[in-house]
Amino acid sequence: MPSCKEIDSLVTPYVDGEATAAERAVVDSHLSACPPCRRRAEAEANARQTLRSRGWQPCAPEQLRNRCRKATTPLGRLTCTYSPASLSMFAAVVIVTGGVSVYGVTRLSPTVLAAQLTLDHLKCFAVHNSTVPVDPKLSEDEFEQEYGWRLHVPTAPAADGLQLVGVRRCFCGEGTAVHVMYRREGEPISLYVLPNVTHPSATADIFGRDALIWTDHGATFVLLGRETPELIRQLAADLN
Repeated sequence: MPSCKEIDSLVTPYVDGEATAAERAVVDSHLSACPPCRRRAEAEANARQTLRSRGWQPCAPEQLRNRCRKATTPLGRLTCTYSPASLSMFAAVVIVTGGVSVYGVTRLSPTVLAAQLTLDHLKCFAVHNSTVPVDPKLSEDEFEQEYGWRLHVPTAPAADGLQLVGVRRCFCGEGTAVHVMYRREGEPISLYVLPNVTHPSATADIFGRDALIWTDHGATFVLLGRETPELIRQLAADLN
């Protein structure tokens, strides 16, 4: 039977109906014997259906396609006055990403990374629409029990109004990531951690969501939401 790693890049084409007959046979064989990957495929299929039912287009808008075509042009660097070292305690495993498949392209540009994670942010909050805060310690325990990885979920000062509502595993063009989901005054905010990936510090504005990207201790961190760039930087510093 093919391993989980071997089918990582096949699941999205499989769900999208773009996989070849041979690829579908490989994925079918694996999913029949692997409940975690089967749940992943089902979650992605449900996410796509949810987005379509809410009027989302199944393909990338022209604006995003233009950004991808210009992916060789890097964004400007940021001077970060904080060092979110504690965030590097995250471990990450594979999950789905919906929307646009840009595997192998993300390394060329922080813009494309931000675009792909913004799509995942929208998808995850469409599927996991909870507004009920969850306990960080309990979330860490459940994540370890489900995926075999121990992680540290950062929390911000109460004055920030940032509430943890979930922790998921996600997949993007860079590979594996942990997706920590927050809400602030009801508005979704996401923190992504990609281990063993480095990117220049940068900002991006994708679909009205501001994203802050930085690298620390050999991992890349992306914090994004419909907030001002100043608030996103403040929240990133407070999550340290």
